[in-house]
Amino acid sequence: MGNIKIKKMVQGAMLSAIFGALSIFNTYTGSLLDIFICYVMVIPLVWYSYHYSLQDSLIVAFVSMLIIIITGLPFFAISAFSSCLIGLFLGQALKRHASRGALLLGTLFLTFLNNVLLYEVFAGLLGMDLIAEMKEMYIMMQDIIPSLSQSISLTSFLSLAPLLLLIMSILEMYVILLFCQMVLSRLDISFPSSFHIAYMHINRIIGWLVLFLWIFSYCLQNIFHFHSLYFTYIQLMSSLVFAVEGIAFLSWLLILYQKPRGIILVMLGFLIPFVLPVYIVIGIIDIFSDLREKLLYNKHNRQGGV
Repeated sequence: MGNIKIKKMVQGAMLSAIFGALSIFNTYTGSLLDIFICYVMVIPLVWYSYHYSLQDSLIVAFVSMLIIIITGLPFFAISAFSSCLIGLFLGQALKRHASRGALLLGTLFLTFLNNVLLYEVFAGLLGMDLIAEMKEMYIMMQDIIPSLSQSISLTSFLSLAPLLLLIMSILEMYVILLFCQMVLSRLDISFPSSFHIAYMHINRIIGWLVLFLWIFSYCLQNIFHFHSLYFTYIQLMSSLVFAVEGIAFLSWLLILYQKPRGIILVMLGFLIPFVLPVYIVIGIIDIFSDLREKLLYNKHNRQGGV
């Protein structure tokens, strides 16, 4: 019993010391790697929280935050605070065999909280202006696509700031969970299922719901000319869901035919405007068809024939 307590204290002290060293390193490098470091910080905290009690994990996270506040910059300190919360949540959730959906929603809530703190609550302290950054983004996009102003005005684009925060939070959630699974699964910590995008697949019930919302919001805005910011959000989120499903299917297909490196090109295609509608169509087909099962069946038959 005494050895376990000593081991627990030594490991906790090591984690706090490592986080302090990372904070100092981040300060002296001009915050070049602050986001990446915060992603990496989650992994040892998940491991510690998984193996020890919530009380012990809270003490380690509290001491780590004190060191980071003393040695780190404000942006890094706020991001590290969110990383500690995510590490505590994931460790305890995995210990209790939480479902895949609970892990996704819990991590998404904490990443969204982090972005709200950075871009809204402490924006003045950090010198961050999301609206100004979105204006610059709009101008850059307009230089590439001159007809952009005919599709969406600058005012309408700026009104999408909350949606942008949500999308950023979703991407951060995915990166954090994927990092944790890649590392911690090798340390005998089991996850409910794979978080690789290739294995993400929306069932038909949710697919019908998203399709209904997409068609409903599209008809109201483009046929009945009932313009509302909320319907714009619904249409964009629905399109995003189908596009991600399309990316998931193409990634799954590349893995099936042993071409995993092509997934990078699929991801980059998401940034090309005219490719996005193709992903949406592929996603809709994937949800409402048995295409994956048929491809697996055909591949199995060919291998069996050989």
